[in-house]
Amino acid sequence: MRCLIVEDQVMFLQLLCKMLQAIQGLEVVGIATSCREGLEACRLHRPDALILDLALPDGEGLIVARFLRLLQPQAKVVVLSAQASSFVCPEDLELMLVGVVDKTSTYETLQSVIEEALLEAHAEGPGSLQGVEGLTPRQREIFGLIGRGMANKAIAYSTGLSIATVETHRKAIARRLQCSGAELVRRAALHLGQMP
Repeated sequence: MRCLIVEDQVMFLQLLCKMLQAIQGLEVVGIATSCREGLEACRLHRPDALILDLALPDGEGLIVARFLRLLQPQAKVVVLSAQASSFVCPEDLELMLVGVVDKTSTYETLQSVIEEALLEAHAEGPGSLQGVEGLTPRQREIFGLIGRGMANKAIAYSTGLSIATVETHRKAIARRLQCSGAELVRRAALHLGQMP
């Protein structure tokens, strides 16, 4: 998986690069510190994944995600934000978004959430498994908590994720299982054997 990082804080950018080097099958093909650089790097590298800061010195980071969507419709995006809990994904980018990471999280949490989001993006590629067995470990964990009747806020608290990240996982689970709402809760509960 070829990844581009767009982040304007140089120290945080270096931390992300070091963190991503440890993920097997992931290659950082470029870095950018502004929208302009991010757009150019997307055009040049056409990455499969984009780790994106929302607030950049020359504009909103989502501009880069929208441009990448035109070049690589199957690309996945992980959003970085100090206000992750209040982030609402624009409808036109919902299929690209695989994670929302709070920049103020601990190093271990950042690494875990980014790695899980990118693994999920890779698992959704061509030839991926369908059904519950096709879910990533984090998705299976969340699926189980949904089956226990937990709401997104409770799941976020239980797992240490942001509510936005839980919502992103829930949407990915619903897409994978081709159901949502009450049907998703029912299937999760049946999977746990909690309903006849």
